[in-house]
Amino acid sequence: MLNVRKALINDVNTIVTIHCDAFTDFFLTNLGSNFLSFYYSCFIESNEGLVVCVEEDGKIIGFAAATKRCKGFNASLIKNNIGRFIRLSLELSLSNPKALIRLVRNLTKTNSRVLDKGEYAELYSIAVKREGQGRGLGKRLLLTIEEMLKADNINQLSLTTDYYGNESTIAFYKSMNFNVLYEFIAYPKRRMYRFIKKNMISYWSLHLDND
Repeated sequence: MLNVRKALINDVNTIVTIHCDAFTDFFLTNLGSNFLSFYYSCFIESNEGLVVCVEEDGKIIGFAAATKRCKGFNASLIKNNIGRFIRLSLELSLSNPKALIRLVRNLTKTNSRVLDKGEYAELYSIAVKREGQGRGLGKRLLLTIEEMLKADNINQLSLTTDYYGNESTIAFYKSMNFNVLYEFIAYPKRRMYRFIKKNMISYWSLHLDND
């Protein structure tokens, strides 16, 4: 039996494991499980964060993480957890200094040539374990995030994703009525899209019947 619910702090280790399996070559994964545990714990503990998970027979097989407000979220996340962030930064400065530099430079993923006030919610991560893929669970997680945002009168949701070698992910978001807002280069030379979905309406009956 499937169940979608808000994530709890006790779910963080499972969420980190799913993240690492889904995003094997991604930057955040290379920062290590300690950083990821800190990262997702901050989302769950923040009033501006949204983390949901999908369970099958009581076992978490997927999750999604978002923020209600993109503008200033990373800065407030660090400010509100400065002690833990400093400790992790010191660890990274010794074990992987280049990763620390990249982390700092990528805290704001924008394009200096584009006026972007960040006045939207942002989807940061969505992942489903291999045994749960192909069953519409990613769509269900995304729709749950959208419904939670709409309950707070938030009607725009954005995300960033890779420009190259990412056709299936791009097709998924386009199928969910996301459109390209702009392209940009993340540090060091990673070409990215920023997608946005405006004027969100309820898609439960439209989409879930087709899962």
